[in-house]
Amino acid sequence: MPKQRIKILAVLGGILLIAIIAIYFGPDRDRESWPIQFESNGERIYFTGTSASGFPINANGGGMHMQMHSGGCVTCHGADRQGRRLMPRFWKVAPPLTPAALFNEHDEASEEGGHGDHEGYDDATLRRAITEGIDPGGSLLDREMPRWSMAAGDIVDIIEFLKSPARASR
Repeated sequence: MPKQRIKILAVLGGILLIAIIAIYFGPDRDRESWPIQFESNGERIYFTGTSASGFPINANGGGMHMQMHSGGCVTCHGADRQGRRLMPRFWKVAPPLTPAALFNEHDEASEEGGHGDHEGYDDATLRRAITEGIDPGGSLLDREMPRWSMAAGDIVDIIEFLKSPARASR
């Protein structure tokens, strides 16, 4: 087989592999488990990155995955809030945003880990993490985590939503 043909087959194979990975890890893979109607503004913000109030919610920074899919928290953390693999670095997993993972004390070895070795969040430290990217111990969060800008009422709503257990799939 000529070298040119081998190169073309290698490129096509690479493109096919990227497409398969994108489909498997893409933002809509768990879309069928999204709520049909949102029970709260916080839930709407989590899933859509938009507020019922009409005030804009902007993501500053974040990784390529977030920028490519421009959505709410669900883009990286999933409908079940357990965290999901991030594209294009699919070996990285966003940490869970369950009440246990956020508000209980945990460390890297814990089952709900992935948030580092620090105390659990409270309302003030979670607000700081969402808007400034700083964890309860004062360390910067991963650069993949966007810094969100939203109205004061919207931040209260998303924090209240994150305190609640994740709903079962529809």
